[in-house]
Formats: sequence, C-alpha cells, structure tokens
Amino acid sequence: MARVFLIGAGAISRHHAAAAYDRSVINEPVEVHVTDTNAATLQSFVEQFPDAIVHRDIAALLSGPRESDDIAVIATPPFTHFELASDALAAGFHVLCEKPLVLTATEATLLAARANAAGRALEGCDSRFRSVATTQRVRALLAEASLGEVYHAEFINRSQRSRSGYEFQSESSWFRDPSLSGGGVMMDWGPYDIAVLDEIFEPMAVEIRDAWSGRPHTGGRFEADSDRAEQHIGATFRLTLADRSVVDLSYERAAATHGSERTSVEITGTAGAVSWDWLDWEGDAVHVSSDLEGALVTETEHLPTSGPVFHARPLAEFHSVLEAGADPRTRTARTLFVFRWLRAVVEAAETSEPKLVEYPAVPRPTRFEAETAGVL
Repeated sequence: MARVFLIGAGAISRHHAAAAYDRSVINEPVEVHVTDTNAATLQSFVEQFPDAIVHRDIAALLSGPRESDDIAVIATPPFTHFELASDALAAGFHVLCEKPLVLTATEATLLAARANAAGRALEGCDSRFRSVATTQRVRALLAEASLGEVYHAEFINRSQRSRSGYEFQSESSWFRDPSLSGGGVMMDWGPYDIAVLDEIFEPMAVEIRDAWSGRPHTGGRFEADSDRAEQHIGATFRLTLADRSVVDLSYERAAATHGSERTSVEITGTAGAVSWDWLDWEGDAVHVSSDLEGALVTETEHLPTSGPVFHARPLAEFHSVLEAGADPRTRTARTLFVFRWLRAVVEAAETSEPKLVEYPAVPRPTRFEAETAGVL
C-alpha cells in the first residue's frame, strides 16, 4: 500500500488527495494522511475525503515508522516550503513540493543537499505539463533531426489579466506579497515554463544572456498591490545541449500586460520548424513546416490527450519513478537545475547581469523517467 502524507489541506492539497485515491493514477490502494494549522480547513478536507487519517499537527504527521516509499507533499504557501521540506526529509520522506519549490537558489541548494544526504528524492510540482503528447511528439522530431540544425526557439505566453491572487484565487492573499510568494508571474507560472523547456531540450547549461521585467499598474480591488511584483518578464537564453550544440531561445511570460495577448511556442531549424499546443487544455496540435521544391508547406497532426489530468501528474509521476527504483539523486538534480534556472531569470532581470546555470554533477537520464516506468 502506498502512503501519501499531505502537509496542508487547502485547495491544491485536495487535488493531490483526489489523485492519490484515483486508481487510474496510482494503481494500488493509497493511505492518505493530512494535517493543517487551520482547523476549519482541515475539517472541510475531512468532509471531502473521510478516509484520510488526520494528524493534530505537523510534528505528529512526520513522526512514526517510515516505509521506504512514503511521500510527503508540501501543499502550503511558498514561504513555508524550505522549513517543511527540510523537516520531511529529516523524517525519512521522499518530498513532493508545490511550486515554487522554495524562495531562493540558496534554499534550493541546501534542500537538495539534505535530500541527497538522506537518500531521499526531492521533486517539485512543476511537472504538471510534462509528458503531454504534443510535447513528446516535438521531442521525437528533435531526436530524429527532422528540423535539421536547430538554431532558435521561442516560448512566449502573454495574458493581459490572469494573475493568481488577483483575477484568480483572490482569497489567497500571499500571492500578492512577494516576501511570501517569492515574486510574481515568474515564480507562479515560470516553474511550468522552465520544466517544459528542460523536458524538450534537456540542456546541460543555460546562459541567461539578458532579462527584463515589468510591473504593470492596474486599478480595481487590489490596486495598491498591483505593482508589488513583476507580472511581465522576458529573457534570452542560450542553451548548451548534451551534444555541445547551442540553441538560442526567446522567452516571455505575462500574467498582466497592457499590450496584446500572444502565445507562440516554436522551434526553428535549417530543415523545418515546429509549433505546438504545450498546454493540453488549450489544444492537441503539432504543426510542422518545411520546404517542398521552393514552397513552404505545413502539416498538422492532432494527438490524443493521454495520462492523468494535469493536477494529478506530479503525484502520478513521482510515485511511478519511486516504484520503478529510480535513483533519488537524479530526481533531485533535475529539480535543483530547473529551480536554479528559474531563479536565475528573476535575478538577471533584477540586476541586468547575465547568469549561467549548469546541470548538477549527476548523470542526466537519457529519457524522461516516467516514460521508462511505462506509467504516463
């Protein structure tokens, strides 16, 4: 029997609980444990999931005999992640932590070191949009060199008003306080963006050559908070891949902008280009363009959505790789690399100085481990 220990009983924790109890996500019985510092939130959770085992506090949840694959899920606001994840690792848990993993690169480095010292895996919930069928098709095109020599990529997602804590989840005021959330849109949506870019290219190093950010001021209910953190950010990356080739990538993310909305996710090579729907709730298409006797032709392939829904993927993936016996260090290394990349974008935008992020000194798996496990 699998065991999942939820620290926090709010909205995101309930997605993890639903995933744990879904046998199409975890194909074995699951024992769910939960605690929360808010008694009303905990009571509401138990009403929704009456089979959950309730603990009076975090210390009680973390104590007791450990099974080798016990998973602690940190489902609390970001400013609490470092301490709670550290305690869970010390108690012998593998740790799945909500995004953003922590607040700083220093915290991430310390947490990864503690995971490795404990022989436990550390994973972030930035994996919600990994293993999407369209992205896997793009990975296959790159592996087959169907685009020729890839020289540029673009990953741009601009929304005019879609801020967490403002237009969405306004009851969670910590989103509007960068000392609690770590920042604005980069720490909120950036983890998903960077995780997908890491999945596609599997770079060994990333140079953030230039970065910028903006704080669009907006009126309405939260006008006083609207420009406390960046909600529009961009950067130029130079990715160094395992074969030593380089790809330049233009990146932009906005949750608030007075400019136009725009989504463009595309990779361009000497023999062709590909664009695709990377969010499976927005489509299922892969568009490949190439030259045919001097004319540009585009072929579109529609792929079926497969695997768990996006909120269930972090737990499904983490459980599957642990069950398959994956080396915890490889999971932790990927988690650390993605978070360092994320934070380097924020820091480069703040300082106007370039940043270099290198993959940790742990072999990077040649294939995404959840695919190897045959679960997703």
